[in-house]
Amino acid sequence: MGKSGAVNVRKVAREVLMQDNEGQHAAALQRADALAVDHPTSALAHRLAGVLHLAAAVRARRDAAASAEQDMADAHLNSARSSLSTAKRLVPHCVDIATALGDALTQSSLHHEAEVEYGRALAISAPIDPAKHNLAYGLYGPEPTSMDQRLMWARARAQRALDLLRIAAEVDHVLNIFRRDGAHAARPHAKRVAERFPGSARAQLLEAYMDLQFFRGLEAASDKRACLRRPLASVDRAAQSFPNSTAIAAFHAKLLFLLGEYDAAERECSRALDLKIPHDPEEDCIPPGSISGADPSARLVSLSGLFRELVVKILGLAEDYWNNSMTAERRSDFMSVRLETLQEEYNKVDPSSPATFTVSAALSFLKEHKSWRFWVCPLCDDSMKHRDTASLLDHLCSKHKKEVFPRLKSILDPKDVLEGDGSFGGVTFGQDSDQHDIMRFKMRNDIFKWMFCGPNKRIVAPKPFAEMREEKCKTGIKFLGIIKKKLTTLPTDTSSTKSAMIIFEIQEEWLTFVERSVLDYRQVILTLARSLLWRELTKCMAQDPKVSAQKISAADIDAVFGNATEDHVTTSIEEEQTKEKDHKSADELKAELHQV
Repeated sequence: MGKSGAVNVRKVAREVLMQDNEGQHAAALQRADALAVDHPTSALAHRLAGVLHLAAAVRARRDAAASAEQDMADAHLNSARSSLSTAKRLVPHCVDIATALGDALTQSSLHHEAEVEYGRALAISAPIDPAKHNLAYGLYGPEPTSMDQRLMWARARAQRALDLLRIAAEVDHVLNIFRRDGAHAARPHAKRVAERFPGSARAQLLEAYMDLQFFRGLEAASDKRACLRRPLASVDRAAQSFPNSTAIAAFHAKLLFLLGEYDAAERECSRALDLKIPHDPEEDCIPPGSISGADPSARLVSLSGLFRELVVKILGLAEDYWNNSMTAERRSDFMSVRLETLQEEYNKVDPSSPATFTVSAALSFLKEHKSWRFWVCPLCDDSMKHRDTASLLDHLCSKHKKEVFPRLKSILDPKDVLEGDGSFGGVTFGQDSDQHDIMRFKMRNDIFKWMFCGPNKRIVAPKPFAEMREEKCKTGIKFLGIIKKKLTTLPTDTSSTKSAMIIFEIQEEWLTFVERSVLDYRQVILTLARSLLWRELTKCMAQDPKVSAQKISAADIDAVFGNATEDHVTTSIEEEQTKEKDHKSADELKAELHQV
């Protein structure tokens, strides 16, 4: 007998979903199953059980190291399809439930049935509000959206799922042709897939990938360099259209590296490493599943390692060229840079407001204050440059008493005030023979590493000065907040052991604050010079006849991208064996679906 009269199903289901969101997956799933059994006519309860089983199946597959885990994943998928099919029977006009069932079918490799279900979701003429049976809407408070908005999102999700399913099928079809008949036969199909799905990063990458494989397969002794410009043009466009695709960035960077465009390759690696919202490589990579990792974070870490490794290779090649291919006279050309050239370099970085930084203003500041560095108040828009931390502290305690308690001034040790620094190790300023102002690097044994190898063995890209200031202010506000919090715990009697410990912690945080929030003109100038000279060095490498005349062979492509043909032969055999083993179970899954 049902318990719907005694239990508020929606309230309990919300508790279960929050429990699952907090990581208590097994307990939440057990409660969801019980709720669905006790309330057989509740589509909400059956949908909840279905999506939790689906999530459990994905986790089990991710962690699968033995057949037992795979069996567990299959069991969860059986339950997910059963629960969501029941929810569909109870509420056939819900786009959200139909899409969730399509997801379960996709995970079960029932692709035709999934496509039908996604299509049905999009064809529902009078759909109900998705929030009625999906508690994710308004889980932590009133739902601010309208029914029309929720329906729009639900349909968009169904359409995206359908597109991804179709794209995956098309990609598999092209790759199967490649395995069976070679890149020559697969290439026109890849081009049609890219044209059919212009909004798919994977479809665009497929075209570039198949071009690469086609040119790789040309006569072994032939130079592939000119031919590889075609896939480079394709992936250039793809990288612009899909800037957050890490899979496209990886292919792009590797192809640039292969062609000897080392500066562009390094910049693409750095761009990818700095992405704020990188896409899971599994969504776009070709071949599918070629990026290792159990989950999105692990796959992104895997690609991060690839980008860093490529930068290290580029720096290694550049250092070898610097030491063994450049004459001493040519190397000496890199030891000085005209200041007007540096300013032009900065103007390219910050074309909208180049006046925010000028080399001449930095040198004037040094001449007047015997220091390259200064602080600005992170709490106001005051443009005043504080030349020492004592001045900054006075300003904070007098102008921002709510954010920085005046008491701070009384507990900071005067030794904690950093002195000005007018040194610039390894660099001098003067004029060249044409009376142009220059900065000159002093020769040293490790000059290449000092000039070009930044933190984490990366070339540090210049930033607009306003952006640097904003970052420093954010850092400063963060540490001032920590200091204020500690001040609130400081007893009035500062002679106690507890007070001494808190005062010590505050002094340490203040030192961290002044070190992390300082603005230093040397950092700007050096970064500009290193970026400019790095570009000049890679240009020398690219234009050197000994480098540019080197042929690119199939073996060179394999060294960078791996031997895709051999990988695909192995994958194809494994897939056929898997299909043969699982053929009966797939038929059983379809029969089971039709019985529900």
